[in-house]
Amino acid sequence: MFFERGVRVSARRVVLLVADAVCVVGSFILAAVLRLSPTDGWAFVMEHIPTLAGSCVIFLVVFYGSGMYERQVLTHRGSSFRLPLVAVLVGAVVIIVVFYTRFRLHIGRGILGMAVVFVFVGTWTVRRVFRVAVGYGFLSKNTLIVGEGRAAQAAIRLLADNPDSGYKLFGVVTCSRARPGAFLEGVPLLGHIKDLRRFVGVYDIETVIVATSLAREHSVLAVLRPLRYAGVEVIDYIALHEELAQEIPLNHIDDEWLMNAALNSSRIHIRQIKRIMDIGVSVTALVLLFPLALLAMLLVRLTSGPPVIYRQRRTGLEGKEYVLLKIRTMRPDAEDGSGAVWARAADRRITRVGHFLRKWRIDEIPQLVNVLRGEMSLVGPRPERPEFVEMLSEAIPFYRERLLVRPGITGWAQVNYPYGASIEAARRKLQYDLYYIKNMSFFVDVLILLRTFRTIIEGLRYSEEDEEETEEKENTVHPPVQLHVAGGRKHAAG
Repeated sequence: MFFERGVRVSARRVVLLVADAVCVVGSFILAAVLRLSPTDGWAFVMEHIPTLAGSCVIFLVVFYGSGMYERQVLTHRGSSFRLPLVAVLVGAVVIIVVFYTRFRLHIGRGILGMAVVFVFVGTWTVRRVFRVAVGYGFLSKNTLIVGEGRAAQAAIRLLADNPDSGYKLFGVVTCSRARPGAFLEGVPLLGHIKDLRRFVGVYDIETVIVATSLAREHSVLAVLRPLRYAGVEVIDYIALHEELAQEIPLNHIDDEWLMNAALNSSRIHIRQIKRIMDIGVSVTALVLLFPLALLAMLLVRLTSGPPVIYRQRRTGLEGKEYVLLKIRTMRPDAEDGSGAVWARAADRRITRVGHFLRKWRIDEIPQLVNVLRGEMSLVGPRPERPEFVEMLSEAIPFYRERLLVRPGITGWAQVNYPYGASIEAARRKLQYDLYYIKNMSFFVDVLILLRTFRTIIEGLRYSEEDEEETEEKENTVHPPVQLHVAGGRKHAAG
């Protein structure tokens, strides 16, 4: 691994976050001024700064937890209206619960009601403007790809699949001779690597994506080093894929990459802070969710009899087995004749009550006890059954890497990928798990816990349920990558 980047914060997301904060603050000020008067309204705002600041933080946290800053949401037209509406309403409810019941909120109902309306209109407008700005290349970096063949094609397609990635692709520079006027995936082949510095100057390039094996092309390093000293960003395909897809491309990594990932992880977080957070959050969650868990267990007992708690062997840290606790969602004799098999959508073994408990993750509440025992963490790769671990380890390279950290109730794979019941689904989830293992930190864990809020609201999704949506996406032409070449001509890649 030649180019290390780690977790990167998108400049576009920062701008969007700041814009939302301005919208929330401005909405409360405008509501106070309209409800009272310019003078009294401003005096009201200055008097209640702590409460208004707390309300702003609540809105922003709910916005993140509901997925309002995710790339797929920002580029999807249907989500630009529905999601802000739901998120603003949820934020308003949280503000009422937190402040009215606990701190005697002094914001009048009229001001709060008007502010909620203004916040929705503001965040909706911000996302409309954001989509237009992205179309015009807002905060985009002029980019070249160095490489050829399948590696360069993969990089081009990755950029095409992420039209708001912030990379404005101008062309491809090859390590072999390129025919004048030739194209790769619709992107012009500009010339040979020996002329890279000239191309960087002509197109004012800020980023060079390396899509070739530097182990085989040592001469490329000699060309890239002066560009780095000149301030040009140089990244490889793995780093690009990690940034845009937020997963690790399994086919492009090796033991060297895994060693670098291990060196990158925060040992202080793993050994100390993570365990403190696990205990604190688990105790609090058990107290708050105990009535809900008790009701769920009562329903299971009344509808399908005992037992209400299901115990199942799972593989944990360093391959050690432990007993995972869940509220039973299947028939007591579900695996008597079949043995260990994956659960699927419309699985007949799942009871009616069990289907509801699974959909909203209620059956997983007892796993907080596993967290307190130290067998699990709040955040980590989802634990698998020993029978499946053996099978998947033989079928998927580096599968046992996920056993080097404690398994979690939720994880990066769970908030990014639907429940899967196949080797291919396990392979894809491993790519997300490797991303988490490489970048795990207190900050990342908090973000995953916030994003878990959205997955709970949506309910459990099975990968089979997404097949029709996937087919529609595959049949849809990718949005073009905006390219600029000498003379003002434009070419579309896709």
